[in-house]
Amino acid sequence: MEQQLFLEACKERKTTNSFAGELADLLGVNLDAAYRRIRGATPLTFPEIQKICLHYNLSFDSIINYQGRSFPFQFNAMNQEGFEIVQYLNEIRNQLKTLAKDKESRIVLTAMDLPYFRQFGYESLRRFKVFFWQRSVLNLEEFKELKLDVQKGIGECDDVMSDIFRYYHTFKSTEIWAPETLDSTLKQVQYYLDSGLFESHESARMICDDLDRLLNKLEKEALVAKKTHTIDGEHYSSSFEMYQSDIFLSNNSIQAFSGGEVYTYVSFNSFNSLMSYAPPFSKECSMWIEQIRVKSILLSDVSEKLRYQFFQGLRAKIQSLRKEIQTKA
Repeated sequence: MEQQLFLEACKERKTTNSFAGELADLLGVNLDAAYRRIRGATPLTFPEIQKICLHYNLSFDSIINYQGRSFPFQFNAMNQEGFEIVQYLNEIRNQLKTLAKDKESRIVLTAMDLPYFRQFGYESLRRFKVFFWQRSVLNLEEFKELKLDVQKGIGECDDVMSDIFRYYHTFKSTEIWAPETLDSTLKQVQYYLDSGLFESHESARMICDDLDRLLNKLEKEALVAKKTHTIDGEHYSSSFEMYQSDIFLSNNSIQAFSGGEVYTYVSFNSFNSLMSYAPPFSKECSMWIEQIRVKSILLSDVSEKLRYQFFQGLRAKIQSLRKEIQTKA
C-alpha cells in the first residue's frame, strides 16, 4: 500500500501522458515491469526509490512515514538565487488549473487573512501585494530603493494573477471568514502610508477602492450562494458557502479535494504555504476546520441581518483607513 501511495504521488508530477512509460525509462526496465511496480506486485529497490525521489522531487519520508507521526510537505523555496515571484504565482496557477479540470473539485478554507484568490482580481490590490511581498517580506535588493505606483503594470504577474482569479471561480468553495480577515492587508497599507513608500497617496486610495469592490462582489455572491466572473466574453460560476467565525482564526488553511485526493495547504512565512497530501494530516486538518465551521454563522443565502452587519464592519475599517489617507494628503 505504501508503495502504491508513493507512486500515485509521483504520477501527479508526471511530465508525459504515460506514467508507466516514464517510470520504465527512469528505472531502465520494460513497460510490464513498470506496471508491476505501480500495482505493488514488485517491490521497489532502494536505488529505484532514490532515483524516483530525485526525479520527482519527493521526500523519502513520503514512503516510510505515511502512517506515522511525520509527514512529507512541499513548499516553494523563495530565499534562493534566481527566485522570481512569477514562478511562485505560476505554481499556484497550475494547481488551480488542475483543479478546474475536475468538475467535482472543491476547496475549503479558513481566511485569517484575505485569500489571495480574491485579491488577484483587482489590479491595484494585487500590484500592492506583489510589491509588498518582494520589498517587505523577501527584502529583494532591487526593490529597496523603489516606491509603489499601483497604476504601473507588473508584466507577466498581472496575467498570471488574472488567471488565478478566473480559475478560482470554476469550482465550489466553502470559506470561513472573520471580522479580522482584512486587518493584515489594511495594516500593510497603513505601514506603507506611514513610511512614505507610495509614489503618491492616490495609490493608497486606489487600493481602498479595490477593497470596496472586493467586498461588494463578495457580499453579492454570499447573497446568492454562487461565485461569478465574466472575462473576455466567457462566464464562470460555481457554488459558494460563506461563514463568519467569531473565534479568532489562528492560520490560513486550505484543503483542495479533487480526484479522490485531499491536498492540505497551511500558510507560513507571510504568504508561502506548506502542502501535504498525507491522509492522516489532511484528516486532522479537516476535523479542525469542521469544528470551526459548525461554530460559525452561515452568511451565504441566509442570515440577511448578520451578513449585512458583517460587511458593514469590514467597510468601516476601510473607511477609517481612507480618513487616515486624507489627513496625510
